[in-house]
Amino acid sequence: MTTFNDLQQRYKQQEQELHVHQVELEQQNEELRRINLELEQARNRYADLFEFAPVGYVVCDQGGLIQEINQTGCLHLGADYGALVGRPFALFVGNGQRAAFSELLHAALLPGGDTERSRMEVRMVDPGGRHWDALLECTGLAGSGSAGQPASLARLTLTDITQLKTAQRETERRTRQAQQLSEELQTFLQSMTHDLSAPMRQVGDFARLLGQTLQTPDQRSARLLENLLRAASHMNALMGSLTRFFQSGQPLGRHQAVDLNRLVDQFVLDLGPERHRRQLRITHDLLPTLQADPLSLQMVFGNLLSNAVKFTRPCSEARIHVGVQEQEDGFLFSVRDNGVGFDPGQSGRLFGLFQRLHSDRDFEGQGLGLALARRIVERSGGRIWAESVLGQGSVFWIQLPRDLGAELGDPEVSW
Repeated sequence: MTTFNDLQQRYKQQEQELHVHQVELEQQNEELRRINLELEQARNRYADLFEFAPVGYVVCDQGGLIQEINQTGCLHLGADYGALVGRPFALFVGNGQRAAFSELLHAALLPGGDTERSRMEVRMVDPGGRHWDALLECTGLAGSGSAGQPASLARLTLTDITQLKTAQRETERRTRQAQQLSEELQTFLQSMTHDLSAPMRQVGDFARLLGQTLQTPDQRSARLLENLLRAASHMNALMGSLTRFFQSGQPLGRHQAVDLNRLVDQFVLDLGPERHRRQLRITHDLLPTLQADPLSLQMVFGNLLSNAVKFTRPCSEARIHVGVQEQEDGFLFSVRDNGVGFDPGQSGRLFGLFQRLHSDRDFEGQGLGLALARRIVERSGGRIWAESVLGQGSVFWIQLPRDLGAELGDPEVSW
């Protein structure tokens, strides 16, 4: 039989259990309030990220009607939030691209989406009639459709690329203008060299004929005839150099294997009598075989070697060496000589068109060879520069990329 004391003890026990449950419930409520506060703070943070993102975010339904849009999107489309929600997004797309936008939206809503057709550049127009360029990216929102069915909502990302497209169009315009000017200059050069070549040949022929006609020309007449022939020869050489310089701007020829060892050997053979009249020693390292345009490499190394031969002329024993260093991303060539050198302070002029660092009385030339070499090397993705000490020789460096393709050639050869 349950006594009053038993009931009293049971009541106290239940009261204690209820108090424990009450404490636990208050702790759970406190944790729930903390979690809700954190969720609210996170929602506010992400709402700010959405609203004030540097790109426009627009949520559209399957019909292309705007369901949600952030503040940046409102600024892009030129209207307030209330005036945009429920309106077709296509109204803000240029007339010629609305069909393409519909295809983009349809592809994005398909199960899995269509990654190849998820973006396009569009010409947008705001209610005031202002046109601007945008990159439009379209993605179906996960969870907005049944499994295996098209999504019901899509997120559009709008990036204003007006400045980029304006700069691109300006660059294209200037490129077309530069190409047109280059073609006009090339045409003028060809016409000039063609029209002047015949008169210059006639001047030379006339001077030679005049020299033969005069039985015993006096010293002054002989000197004048000699100067006339030299000027005609110089003019012909200058026209030839100009032609080669502007031809270097034309597309490169077909790439084929070019053995630089043979190229240097042939240059030495072509020196002919000059090699035998002088103490001239030309050596080279193991040089690679490059997959390149042969004529371009001939002009680069030919001009550098010709310069070395010319500026070592005052030396009792001229020494010229072509070296190579293999690098991770290409090859570094050098053409070194013990000639007269040049003032390092003038190196900025060295590769300029018609720039010459020595008097024409001392060394002949038109000042085009190094400009031609630089143009070819830079068009090939390489670099060219020079180092020198006046009176102690020079070294010209040519850095060419590895993607020209190469394999080592014959061992060192000297003459």
